[in-house]
Amino acid sequence: MSRILLVDDSPHAQRMGERILSEEGYEVVTVSNADSALIRLEDVDPDVILADTVMPGRSGYEICQYVKMSPRHKHVRVILTAGVLETIDEAQSRRVEADATLKKPFEASALIAAVKPLAEAAAEARRETSARAAEPGRAASQAPPVVPFIAVVDAEQVRAAVTVALDAAMEKMVDEISTRVLETFKTRKPASEAAVAAMAAAAPILPELPRPIAPAPAVAAGPLAAPVATPVTVPAAVPVQTVRRVHPARFRTGSILGLDIGPAAEPETSPAEPETPTSATD
Repeated sequence: MSRILLVDDSPHAQRMGERILSEEGYEVVTVSNADSALIRLEDVDPDVILADTVMPGRSGYEICQYVKMSPRHKHVRVILTAGVLETIDEAQSRRVEADATLKKPFEASALIAAVKPLAEAAAEARRETSARAAEPGRAASQAPPVVPFIAVVDAEQVRAAVTVALDAAMEKMVDEISTRVLETFKTRKPASEAAVAAMAAAAPILPELPRPIAPAPAVAAGPLAAPVATPVTVPAAVPVQTVRRVHPARFRTGSILGLDIGPAAEPETSPAEPETPTSATD
């Protein structure tokens, strides 16, 4: 049974072509763009490809060019199709070595008449290729020559493939990260204890400061006895100095703005003179 790969962005054309060819006994695979067709080319391994010349992205001309340059698909026959209001570039069709052209919408008789001889020719070419490969004494060096490969790169398809791969690996990644975090907590000290230990090791040794004087309990001699203060001995390592506070300005109510920048003069004091007693006769 021959396989047909139908490449068309029109759902109506896909349904019509698939129905007509399936009734004739062909196995039909339909795709909606050229990139999907080139991706499915290996697993479908078709005998005939029907490719629309006007599609978003790559066109049927590019599909045909790729197939004709691939040694793996030398037996594949390509039919270029176009709508009623679309034209087929005959010069470009010859350049890409298309095997036939066909107008849409598909008519059963025209479609079968175009596909049937090409499918038979492709099947015969496939058998000849297999027979030559099975000939005894055929050197491995006689492999078909390497031709340039047209890479198919689609940003949206690459993004979709990466997204699917990440979704599939997400659960495993979460489990792996959780396991490593738990192992880290088990083998290491808590962060709080480690921080306290580091601060304690880095802190300088400070001298012991004197404690405040606490009042001693009252003497048992009587309820009115005064409490005795317990003296505190100041360590010799801590020098005790007297601090004198200096006031740079003194306030006077009689000066301007109440400030006197210069040193204040001490008030003059005179010895008190004894009062002279007066006699009653004065």
